[in-house]
This record gives sequence, structure tokens and C-alpha cells, in this order.
Amino acid sequence: MKQSIHFRRAVLAIAVCLAASFASFAQTDATKQAMQVEPSYDVALHLLIGSNEGGARGELPASLNNVSKQLKANFNFTNYRLASTFLGRISNTGNFEYKSVGDLVGKNIEGAPQTFLEWSVANFRNMPTAKGQPGFQAQAFRFGARVPVPVGVQQGEGSKGAPVFNYESIGLNLGKIGLAESTPTLVGTVNLPGADGVIFLVMTVRSADM
Repeated sequence: MKQSIHFRRAVLAIAVCLAASFASFAQTDATKQAMQVEPSYDVALHLLIGSNEGGARGELPASLNNVSKQLKANFNFTNYRLASTFLGRISNTGNFEYKSVGDLVGKNIEGAPQTFLEWSVANFRNMPTAKGQPGFQAQAFRFGARVPVPVGVQQGEGSKGAPVFNYESIGLNLGKIGLAESTPTLVGTVNLPGADGVIFLVMTVRSADM
């Protein structure tokens, strides 16, 4: 009888140890899943310039063919060129902010200072589009620039004076924006101050290799 009691106690102790071990393994596995790295994505912002400037016509990259057709169908500019492309990497539910200098209108103006650029994406999320395809949504998108605008010429000792520039601020703020995956999308336009042209903001988001 005593042996039976001892045996039952031993079995119970073993069962308690096994249950504790299983609970520990389950907790460890759940912790690992909770600590899993969020998916990452490459975000590209293309700045396209549409204008009626003379000279050779600019050619847009083949990857932007669909956007190029959209622009030519809705705008009457004779020339479209890719001014800049900015790249960033962002994780699901993350934020991205970029600040730098560029060269938009100063490209064809002698002595023009650089343009100050900044853009950001906030609360970026991976979610399906209305058609059920892979897509993304950001709670906010912002683009801003301080652009040099020629306002006159400063006369010096030489026959040719130095150009004088003032900075003007331009920008675009969107409260919420949605994009399909791997699809260049026109997200907005901004007029170029002091010039006959428009900046077209095109964004492309692709899954990044981990």
C-alpha cells in the first residue's frame, strides 16, 4: 500500500514538472514570436519635372512608363525629366524622415544655390488594397522644399553682375495615403516658383529582402 502511495506521488511530481516545462517552452516560443522583426520595405520618391523649356526632351525611366502616360494625358508640358530619386527603408508600422539638399530649378540657372528638401512618411502599414491586392497605407505624407528664385542681379565691378536669389517654401501634406505594392503612383503636384513648371511626386514601395 505504501509503495502504491509513493508511486502515485512520484507520478504526480513528474507530471507537475512536465507541465511546468511545457508552459516554459510555450512562453519562450510566444516571446520569440512577439520579438520577431517586422517586415521591411524600400520606399522610393521620384521627383519629376514637367515644363515647356527648350532643348532636348528628357526621357523618363522605363519603370515610370505608366506614370509618364498619365502625365502626358492630363498635362500639356512639352518636356518631362526625372530630377531626383530618394530612397528609404522602413518597417511595418514605422516612420521615415529625410532632409537633404537637392538641385531642382538651379540645374539650368547659373550661380543658383541649392534647394533644401525634406519629406516624411508616418505610421506606415502593410495592408491589402480595396481590390484585395498587396498594398500600403501611411497616416501622413509630407514633402517640403525651399527653392531659390532669381529676383535680380547685383551689379559689381565687372560687366556681368551676380544673380540674386530669394528662397520660397513649397510643399504638400497628405493626411492619409494608400499605395499598391510595386506600382509607381502619382501622389501630388507642386508648382515651381519663379519658373514655368511643375514638380510631380511619384512614390513606389517594394518589399525589401530580409
